Amino acid sequence: MTITVEKNNLDFIIHTAGWMNTESAPALGAEMEKITEAESIVLDFRELEYISSSGLRQVVSAYKKAMTLEADFSVINVGSDVLEIFRLTNLDSRIHILPLSEQAD
Repeated sequence: MTITVEKNNLDFIIHTAGWMNTESAPALGAEMEKITEAESIVLDFRELEYISSSGLRQVVSAYKKAMTLEADFSVINVGSDVLEIFRLTNLDSRIHILPLSEQAD
């Protein structure tokens, strides 16, 4: 998995690509640890192909950190396979998630 971070003042967009599994998921946690102050944190999953339970844990941790920082949090550009995992785990009812098809270009 590759991660790139865009920062504009206190707004962060974290782009992920590839597979977020047991081996790669801690990289998201490492990026989140670098954020000490934020107004918004967005995880952009446009190029994420797969997410495991380890990846879901990192997303939940990122969400909790955003709440601690009183920052807006969302996951955007979620493809159908990854979205299905969020729905099966009911995380889509707790975290603001926008499927790929709902994004405006």
